[in-house]
Amino acid sequence: MKRFKAVIITKKNLTKAAIAILAVSACAGVCFGIKHSEPEAVAVFSDAETILNEGMPRSDDFSIKKFIASVLGFDADKPETIIEGSSEIFKAAAETTETPEIVTDSPTEQPVAEPNEPVTDDIELPSHDEIIAATNIQIKNATQYSVDLGALCAQPLETILDKGDSPEVLIMHTHTTECYAGDEMSGEGERTTNESYNVCAVGDIIAETLEGYGISVIHDKTIHDYPSYQGAYTRAMNTINSDLETYPNVKVVLDIHRDAYVYSDGTKLRVAANVNGSDTAQVMLVLGTDSMGLYHPYWRSNLSLATKIQSAAEIMYPGLMRPIDLRSERFNMHATKGSILIEIGSNGNSLAEAKSSAGYIGNAIAAALLNG
Repeated sequence: MKRFKAVIITKKNLTKAAIAILAVSACAGVCFGIKHSEPEAVAVFSDAETILNEGMPRSDDFSIKKFIASVLGFDADKPETIIEGSSEIFKAAAETTETPEIVTDSPTEQPVAEPNEPVTDDIELPSHDEIIAATNIQIKNATQYSVDLGALCAQPLETILDKGDSPEVLIMHTHTTECYAGDEMSGEGERTTNESYNVCAVGDIIAETLEGYGISVIHDKTIHDYPSYQGAYTRAMNTINSDLETYPNVKVVLDIHRDAYVYSDGTKLRVAANVNGSDTAQVMLVLGTDSMGLYHPYWRSNLSLATKIQSAAEIMYPGLMRPIDLRSERFNMHATKGSILIEIGSNGNSLAEAKSSAGYIGNAIAAALLNG
């Protein structure tokens, strides 16, 4: 028979407990580099392997980390779930701990009809003055930082392109298998390794659009979320680092995704606008910060470029853009001064809508890089 020890709660014991909690808090502050008197202070980590790129530093004392995580409402052992708290991004995928169902065979249905993709011919890009004069930029700020979008949009561009033969823009995909609604797809998460149907097809159009303006692009289609979804951001960071080493002139990194949300009745989020007389998927620019204590000195530079892209898109294609989503997480955006995560549509949009959207946002990106 198991014996139980009675614990008498006294004022002395409560005092000891309070002291212990304060000691643990002080240790946590040291371990995580927290400085309460300096809200913008960050912990600097020199070894990328010691960092969970989804947004939380590793610690040998997982009891402290799990306690903090439980208070904040996410699972410390599943860092992808950190993103659930403040946005619908990736929410459907984060609702399960299992690897989403992936379609690895080519679809048997008829191919999706090609949309009328925007081309660079005869398109007048907004001027520098028009871009920085815009006043209708909207933001969803999930951080403690106060940002002046007008000032960020007006500041000089830090991603000056040489327009030479060496790639200056890297397009990649952390969640490479994400795809869109349609009978050719199966599974709640709409995921496939077929590059003709997943976000790689969308990335191709953005790459082609930028190249039409003389901007050299490398499109890396490495799969990071299959067969394991967990750890996709860590693997994606390895790919980014490898590409930056191979192509040292890269100044801009675009991580192309699609959003996802499943409502209680089973319907899926569709974000669309009528552009040039037809439905197209809306676009959301997601920007990370150093709010969670990870090294990220470039987040304001990234946000500055994003405001220019947002402004150009609003001028050229009113209604195309959702508000900029400024996040506490870093999402690997510390790699360059021009790193942005771009959500093209959602799991309720069609591939054709996403492809049309890719051409439009490609034009806006070009406008920002060339005239911003």
